[in-house]
Amino acid sequence: MIQCRIIFGIPVLGATTTLSEPIYMNTKNLIKILVAALITLIASPSMIEVYLRATSTFVPPISYIFDKNVGFVFDHKLSPGTVNSFGFVDKARNPGDTSKTRIIIVGDSFVSGTSLASNIEKELNAQFPGHQFEVIPMAFPGIGLGNMYSFVKQYGLQFHPSAVVAVFNSSTFANNSSILEAMKLRGHPDHPMRLFFDVKDGECSEVPIDPDFEKYTLKELPLVRPRTLYTVIEDNLERLLGHSYAFNWLKDIISQGDEHGFLREDKEFAYRYYQLASMPRIRKMLNGWSFPDDLDVNSMFWTATDTMPSVFINALDDTKCALLAFDDLAHLNNFKFMLAISDDCTFPNELMMREFKFRSQHTKRIFIEQECKNKIVALAKETKTHFIDLYEQFSGKSLALHYFNDIHWNEDGIKTAANGISNSIASEFEKDLSSKTF
Repeated sequence: MIQCRIIFGIPVLGATTTLSEPIYMNTKNLIKILVAALITLIASPSMIEVYLRATSTFVPPISYIFDKNVGFVFDHKLSPGTVNSFGFVDKARNPGDTSKTRIIIVGDSFVSGTSLASNIEKELNAQFPGHQFEVIPMAFPGIGLGNMYSFVKQYGLQFHPSAVVAVFNSSTFANNSSILEAMKLRGHPDHPMRLFFDVKDGECSEVPIDPDFEKYTLKELPLVRPRTLYTVIEDNLERLLGHSYAFNWLKDIISQGDEHGFLREDKEFAYRYYQLASMPRIRKMLNGWSFPDDLDVNSMFWTATDTMPSVFINALDDTKCALLAFDDLAHLNNFKFMLAISDDCTFPNELMMREFKFRSQHTKRIFIEQECKNKIVALAKETKTHFIDLYEQFSGKSLALHYFNDIHWNEDGIKTAANGISNSIASEFEKDLSSKTF
């Protein structure tokens, strides 16, 4: 019979000695103990790694490349089993297969690499037995509606979709603005690395992708990092264990205990802010925004519109232009366009509230409940865009359906969102089964 001993608090299979038996420290037993300890030290991290790979949310980064037609996508050549030929974390898709009703889901990290699309597909096929739906994700982390539009126009139309659903979350407003995104990604607002919409002379227009955007990116903050024993250890651990689930899991645990961890990149963002403020066209738009002694690019959208600096009001205008462009594309190509508004636009988590309170100390800005959602709902109604308020699905359960202090949904949250989106699509489908749209 295989017995189990506990060595250094870890159960080790195969040991024939029980805990009640004395251990005589002769050479033979000492060698056994050292071997067992060595196996434990090697096996335990491996076991933890295997467990975390099965249960954690950490995903090793996938290489990405620049596509002059749409901006950044994932590199299919380096990750052929994970990334399809279109550059999305998804299985291979065949545009020529017309046997199914196609639905395209566009978005950022709420869609990319998640099970949202497959859950929507499963629900739709269950609701309509005998009718086949194919739900196709086209997404990339950190993008706005302009980039989602370019994905649909460049790749999505090949599938002749019956519907396109864009997922909108609490960071999408900022991602729709070429200026605010320059703060996030160090790009140049006049030479963007992806498509944006803007208002010029009262008319909506595209701000096209500049293939040479790298020539115009903002300068990086000069990094002055003293070489100490701590930084040497940190750098070497990152180099050795950077792709380890266990290592990243421990870093997440440590960072969650950092009450002001959201300030980590403020110096870099402030450096970009002052570079933008040096541009004559943009300087005036930044008036009234005293970053870093003010709200950041996402938090500001929870305040009253008439109190926001011009650059944020312009982001609302840019969002409106993107919705109008999507609606035009939908009419021209005979598909329904829907906007799925995530519950994090309605329900701010504890970290978001803590950050708002801290950042508004100098300006005394006032947080307005549901204001982020109110803004996008108002724009959807103004542009006659069909919207899905996912908070109705999440109401009273949002905290349990997100990762801790994270706007992203956990697996149960993804299923809840999928249910809300599939129900809305099914409702449209039922209205007219014989229409060309479905």
